[in-house]
Amino acid sequence: MRTYLLGLLLLLGFSVSAQQATSFTLKGTIGKLNPPAKIFLLQDGIFHQSATLHNGAFELTGTVDNPMSTMVLLAHNGKLADAMRSPAIDRAFFFLGPEVAVFTSPDSLKNAREHRRLLDALQPINDKLEALEAQYPEAPELQPTEVTKRLDAQKKVLIQEQLRQLKTHIKANPGSPVSLYMLELIGGPIPQYAEVAPLYAALTPTIRNSPDGRVYNDRLQIIKAATRGTQLPNDPAVVAAVEKYDKAQSAILDKKREQLREAHRNELIAFVKANPSSYESLEALKEAAGPVPDYTEIMALYSTLAPSVKSTTEGKAYGEMLESLKDVSVGAKAPDFTQKTPDGRIVSLADYRGKYVLVDFWASWCGPCRAENPNMTKVYNEYKNRNFDILSVSLDDEKGRGKWLKAIQDDQLAWTQVSDLKGMDSEVAVRYHVRAIPQNFLIDPNGKIIATNLRGDALQAAVARHIK
Repeated sequence: MRTYLLGLLLLLGFSVSAQQATSFTLKGTIGKLNPPAKIFLLQDGIFHQSATLHNGAFELTGTVDNPMSTMVLLAHNGKLADAMRSPAIDRAFFFLGPEVAVFTSPDSLKNAREHRRLLDALQPINDKLEALEAQYPEAPELQPTEVTKRLDAQKKVLIQEQLRQLKTHIKANPGSPVSLYMLELIGGPIPQYAEVAPLYAALTPTIRNSPDGRVYNDRLQIIKAATRGTQLPNDPAVVAAVEKYDKAQSAILDKKREQLREAHRNELIAFVKANPSSYESLEALKEAAGPVPDYTEIMALYSTLAPSVKSTTEGKAYGEMLESLKDVSVGAKAPDFTQKTPDGRIVSLADYRGKYVLVDFWASWCGPCRAENPNMTKVYNEYKNRNFDILSVSLDDEKGRGKWLKAIQDDQLAWTQVSDLKGMDSEVAVRYHVRAIPQNFLIDPNGKIIATNLRGDALQAAVARHIK
């Protein structure tokens, strides 16, 4: 799949650095919308605040890292979860800082997106690129080399023109935070220092000294230090230096996101406890519980809701769903099951009686599952000879069998893999009430569930706690 700069402008990433709180105000009007319609503000994908629309008007105020790209999402029914799951998600990105951001739209956020002029200017080139993409043969190896060479040459010219327009915009707007993001898009993950450094130096001190500006400068300096003479494409020393830097930044960002999630979750739980008679508490409880609720904790909170809330259609349904989780909660006996390995060997959970086993639900198409595999591999290698094992249940379907097998090989998963290839309708998934993945259950030698949903350091700590 080929991705172009115009599309990337609509999916701006976030970087992390030292915090510098800056007040912001974002206000606007979206048609004539009224309650329950709400605007939600998210940073790094984490909910921060919301505002109800009255006659289309709303206002959001607070503090952000300056400058920061922030996603704003419109939920017509006032429910964030529904809006995020919608295939027609209505969202926009805004650069929030000390200036007041104001916009007006006749109907939706997508028509209120910032920097419309730039996007409109790039649209003709993007249209040509997409039209050119459609001309590529599905099987290039079966077509004359001249065909792909001609298309590649045309595409190169269009991309160069797109880059030229972006560079022109950056030079004309050195004090705009958008220019910094454009620079990141132009340079890519490993920019050519000689090309990008002058553009960065032309930005105003305010932009260069912003948190994101300093992070980008760090990247440039790392590339400069690792370059030996002329910077060659994919120079191993440069690639290694950038990968090391990115890994450190990713760890910081993950920690920051986890702190934000935990803080927001605590706010939701506090709201539920303080407002047991509010119908909004049920929605707050659902959001706090997430796709994989902890039965003990969430059922205890659910029981504090007023009868008037629990007796609603949604309240009853959620209570019944929670009750169904009791069979696979901590302290319950793990339901037995039998599944087949890729080579047809029959494996039963009962085969693992007498040792600690982590029953892991995953799929080849699940990004978070694949991202967790290296951590599971580390734990497996450390404890596999100490009365511990892993049994992975794939929720791939029959059509995805090949991808399942390839994922096992690519991720170098050494423990037993099973699946009935029924996707999310897997008999084991239904028995364990698995509605989202990754999800896992740590089972003791007696077949009792002793922990659930362990990832990262939590998995390592739980296994170490039980296996001395």
